[in-house]
Order: sequence, then structure tokens, then C-alpha cells
Amino acid sequence: MKPLTCLLFILTLVACGGEKPQQQISIAINPWPGYELLYLAEKKGFFEKVGINIKLVQTATLSDAQRAYINGRVDGFTSTIVEAVQAQEFGGEPLTIALLADYSNGGDVILGSKSFQSITDLKGKKVGCEVSSLGIYILARALAVSDLSLDDVQIVNMEQGNAHQALAYGQIDAMVTYPPYSFDILNDKKLASHRIFTTAEIPNEILDTVSLSKEVIARNPKLTSQLQQAWQLAMDYLEQHPEEAVKHMAEREQISEIEFNQALSDIHLLSSMEQKQLFEDKQKLTKLSKSVCNTLNQVGAFNSSCLHVESLFHSGI
Repeated sequence: MKPLTCLLFILTLVACGGEKPQQQISIAINPWPGYELLYLAEKKGFFEKVGINIKLVQTATLSDAQRAYINGRVDGFTSTIVEAVQAQEFGGEPLTIALLADYSNGGDVILGSKSFQSITDLKGKKVGCEVSSLGIYILARALAVSDLSLDDVQIVNMEQGNAHQALAYGQIDAMVTYPPYSFDILNDKKLASHRIFTTAEIPNEILDTVSLSKEVIARNPKLTSQLQQAWQLAMDYLEQHPEEAVKHMAEREQISEIEFNQALSDIHLLSSMEQKQLFEDKQKLTKLSKSVCNTLNQVGAFNSSCLHVESLFHSGI
């Protein structure tokens, strides 16, 4: 090819190439009905529609999603506010909470046999929870509601995937858990487990989030608003096509559609407008995150000055 012809060919390719391809953003995600809206957005092409290239990386638990971020394997992760508060202090890159997915107002639970009718009945008993994650926080708060502390129970560090068997073999008396794992335990008729405590008793305290590294957001200034738009499109789709959307999301969570709808009834999904209002109320969010941070310090989950929570939340969506 002659030099002039070659140059014209290259210029034509550049002119026809359109916009620069979007950088892929990877987000670790753990099983939780509220987060399924992200997979719904992926399935329906809402990420592409708003102009972002999101790769969802499935993990087994909240701790796994957090570890994936801390170890630098992903650009962001889904979690409760607990893991988001911890991640940077555990060695992860500085992060920003970019999306407020939902409040768990009953979704997170403590399950045990019906011989335990209340939290006070667990005094001296073996309670399983993810010690480095949400579990220890839920347990501490549940005990505090009944004027007890972590010293009043035997804490057993337990991954969600091992809880069912541990309860069956009597290795633990109760477990701090959440859907879909909680349904697996509740459906075992031999165990005859029930909900001893739920986050309905501490409403609007367990906030589920999507966090992204500050560096990624700096490189992609529109990313947060685009993620918000895709989330809202998924929420709208769930409202407009509930049967189809729930069927898809329930299959992914490996629970029945009835169970998925039940799980949704224990979650308050946050619309983009509700999130905007929350993000604008920085004092409220900072107060919540400081409370979480202080509780984590008190229970020995980590040791932090809690100063970083001041800049934890994205501002101006």
C-alpha cells in the first residue's frame, strides 16, 4: 500500500471508530437479593445503554467480595456499610461508596432452633457469624438490644456456606445469616429453625452499598451517575415486569420466586431519587458510618480512628 493511501486508510479508521471504548470496571458481588438488580441491569443491557462497561465478578460471601477488593482483584465491590467502612483500614485502596442499594429491614437474621425464643436465650450458647464482616456487627447489635454483649455468648467464626451443616451437627446453636443462605436453613424441616432476631428491630441501620476505588472514579468522572442510571433502569424494569424479573433473579440466587419476593419484602430498595436525598444528607450518612465504625472498634473487629468515614460517601450525584 502506498504511503498516502495508507495514511488515508488510517484516518478513515479513526474517523469511523467512534468514541473510545469504555474501560471495563470490575465489581465483586456476593449473593443477596438486593444486589440482583445489578445482574438484571447486566442481562437487560442497561450498563451499555448508559455508556459503562461493567463486569460483575461473583463471590460467595460479603467477606469474599471485600477480600477481592482489598487484594486488588476488582475495582469495586458490593457490601453492607460494615465492609465498606473496614476495607480501606484493612489495606484496600481508598474507596468511595458510589451507590446505596437498599436497607436491610428484616433480611439479615439470627436463626436457631425453636428452643431459643429470644436473644436472651442464647446467653452462654455458641453463635456462628462471620467475625471479620457483617455477622459480628449484627450479633453485637442484637445482643445490645437485649442488654447483653458479645461476652455473653460463645462466638464461632463461621462462613455462610458452612452454617447449615454446622447447625445440623450441633457445632453451633445459632447463626447470623441472610438470603439465600437463610432460606436453605429455614427449609430444613429436621432443623426446625426460626428467626430469633431480624434487622427489622434495627431499621435503616444496615445499608447495602456498592463501593468503587477513588482512582477509578477519578479516571471515569461520570461513572457514579451512570451506575445510578443503570440501577434505576433495573428498578423500573422490576416494577414494570415483576414476574419475569423475579424469575430471573430468583434463579440466580437459587431460591424460589416466593422466597425471593419474601426477601424483597424485608429489603427497602433505594431509588436513584432516594439515594440522591441520602447522599445530600452527608451528616446523616457520616453519623451512621461513624456509629458502625465505633461499634466495630468496640467489638474488636478492627482498630480505627474512624476519621476516614468523613470522605467515604460520594457527593453530588
